This record gives sequence, structure tokens and C-alpha cells, in this order.
Amino acid sequence: MKEIYCDESRQDLFFNENSITDNNKYIFIGGVMINKDNRDKIKKEINDLKEKYNLNKKTELKWNRVTTKYINLYKEIIDIYINNDVNFRTISIDSSKLNLKKYHNANPELGFYKFYYQLLNHWLNDKDKFMIYTDIKTYSDPNVLNNLKRCLNNKEHLNSVEKIYAIESHESVFLQLEDILMGATAYKKNYGYNGKSNAKVELVKYLEEKLGHPLLPTTKSASKYNWFEIWL
Repeated sequence: MKEIYCDESRQDLFFNENSITDNNKYIFIGGVMINKDNRDKIKKEINDLKEKYNLNKKTELKWNRVTTKYINLYKEIIDIYINNDVNFRTISIDSSKLNLKKYHNANPELGFYKFYYQLLNHWLNDKDKFMIYTDIKTYSDPNVLNNLKRCLNNKEHLNSVEKIYAIESHESVFLQLEDILMGATAYKKNYGYNGKSNAKVELVKYLEEKLGHPLLPTTKSASKYNWFEIWL
């Protein structure tokens, strides 16, 4: 059994094109995949790390909280990702090129979950079963996650997805890990090495050092770190 924990960054750009700027136009949707058998081990490592830095286990780790004070904590989070069987995949969308009317029936929510499908469909296989967890959202369509599951369980990987759950990010260290990896990727995409936060730039460089390559779009076959850039 595989587990995938998904979240997104700047999904508001689907709904509010007036907020798009040169440094704020890329929507990211991403996830981390683990083997269910490894879940408790990795979870313990992350919670032990929180305790090491005198943080409550319920403290939410996230990209927006990367500061000089806690840079070593976040570097050790990167080490946990690197040293364990954890795969990360993300897609990026240039919101300035979105055409919701032409491709998504002028429905931002529909467009959003079409991209979610693109993230997941190419990650699944017909050999494993999957549980998928997403951060809780407010949906105009209460069946949106069931519809996503139905679309993913297509003829290419029939009934691979057993369930899609919405959970709170503060309750899942894996959603927190995903947020950090996707945050680093989005920061590099938007700012290169010229971001205003020295701590975040340092963490981007640290992740690149540990991966052994820059944070750039990858080939389709890349597994540990996979970034697919969508051009519309």
C-alpha cells in the first residue's frame, strides 16, 4: 500500500487573476509518496526532531515558517526526506496563461482538480493500491474528491485508488513535509536565488545540494524529485 499526501500553493490565482504579478504567478500542486509500512518510522523521526528543537508535536512545520532561527531544523527535515523512501512530485502552472473559459468551462474549481488529476494520474500504477490525502478545502461541489477518485481509477490503473481523504495539514507531518518541499520549489521558480529571505534561499540551496541537482523541471522518469511544468 502506498500513501500520497497532497497540497497546493497559490491556488487563489485560479480564482483571482488580479493578484497575478511577475513574482506571483505560478500555481503549484504537489505530493509526497511513502510506503504505508514506513509511515510510523518517518513520522517518529519528524516528531523527534520537533522535540529536539523544543517544539510541541502539534506545531505545524511549513515553508512560511522557515527563518534563520530554525534553519537547522528545516535542514534536518530535508535530511529526513533524503534519507528515507519518500518521493516528491509537483506540477507548476503559469496562471497568467490559464484559459479557464476555453478549457475548463469557466469554472476555476473544475480547472483546479483537472490539474490535480494530472499530478496523480501519471504517478499511479496498476501494481500498488493507493490512499490519497489532501488538505481540507471548502468545495462548491461536495462530490469533488469522489469524482477525482473515479477519474483516477481509469482503465490504465483500474481501482488503484482505494480512498481520497481530506485532512488538516497540522495533523499530518507528511503534509507538512510536502509543504516545505513544494515551497522551496516555488520559491526557486519565482525568485531564483534573489529572494528576500536569506534563510529560504539557504534552504533551497541545501535541498539542491542534497539532491545533487538544481531545482528545475525534471524528466518524466525522475522519482525522488519530480517536477512537471505545464504550459497552457
